[in-house]
Amino acid sequence: MTTAPERKVEAPNPVYLAAVLRHRQAMQAQLDRAKAMFAEVDTDATALLAQQYTATKSTKADVTLPDGETKFATVTRVGGEAEAQVTDRDAFHAWVRDTYPDHFGFRIVPARTEVTVDDAFTDQVLASATAANSAEYADPETGVVHDVPGVSIRPTRRPYFRWLFTRASKRQPLDGRDLAAQAVRAGLISTDTPPALPAAEPTPADTAPADQ
Repeated sequence: MTTAPERKVEAPNPVYLAAVLRHRQAMQAQLDRAKAMFAEVDTDATALLAQQYTATKSTKADVTLPDGETKFATVTRVGGEAEAQVTDRDAFHAWVRDTYPDHFGFRIVPARTEVTVDDAFTDQVLASATAANSAEYADPETGVVHDVPGVSIRPTRRPYFRWLFTRASKRQPLDGRDLAAQAVRAGLISTDTPPALPAAEPTPADTAPADQ
């Protein structure tokens, strides 16, 4: 049985190869520049949104085209989360020993003795403190509220801003990405030049008439 000779692989057209490689690297250069510019403007936008939230407690904003009416995106502040955590184990164990001895004990391990607290009870105390947003435990049986030593409320997730483009609809057949691209092509939005900071408004001292 004879086997067909392997077909020789031909090298690509050198002119076309050079054009594709050139195109690829030119696009990579543009992408790198865009990433750097985006990182800068994203930092500015996040700082301004945080400032707006601090001043007005506003958690959502519409992103519009320069006409001020056509919305093509939204940005929403997503609040951070915090939960109670045992931050001083010795203090917490001492509190359980003195207040809830039924949940306190010892465990013998080779060469040493370890203090133990019921995991379920610890979870119950931490869940109560998390719900109260304070290092407090409300005993469900007695109603007594304890200040729990060794427990603190710690952030588990920082606030962040969620950006979304608008979706196409019967009223607006273009989605947010298409609207933005269209505005850029028309020169309504520049992605090369960042927005200029508005001039500061004059203060009363600036507008006061000079002494005669």
